Amino acid sequence: MSADAPTKRHVGVDAFAVWMRANSDRLYLSAITIAEIEAGIARAARIGATTKAEHLRRWLAAVEHFYAGRILLFGIEEARHAGLMLDRARAHDPGFEDIAIAATAAAHGLTVLTTNERHFERLGVPLANPLKQLPIIQ
Repeated sequence: MSADAPTKRHVGVDAFAVWMRANSDRLYLSAITIAEIEAGIARAARIGATTKAEHLRRWLAAVEHFYAGRILLFGIEEARHAGLMLDRARAHDPGFEDIAIAATAAAHGLTVLTTNERHFERLGVPLANPLKQLPIIQ
């Protein structure tokens, strides 16, 4: 999600945005991603970057609206996948948030779309960097 954040723009994000609109009914978001965005908003507000915090707050509201009904919660099945991934990543430690996102994708048979490939590549979940190559959804 960060690739499309109003405070971060990456090369390839325009093509990704077009792809997202074309595939919007088949895309999901982890509730953990909402937590990560909220943490970014809180940090921006705490350090006095109020304009950035407000832009992110409005963007998050739009993201939540866009994904209404397609925000995946972290429950027991996801926790079981996370436990396996925590063991698999013990020497790598990408952080609980990324493990929880990967576990949510694994529990639902989904692919993680991320520009942060390094944190996900050892977790055994399908992943794609949409700024390098847009995935084909069937």
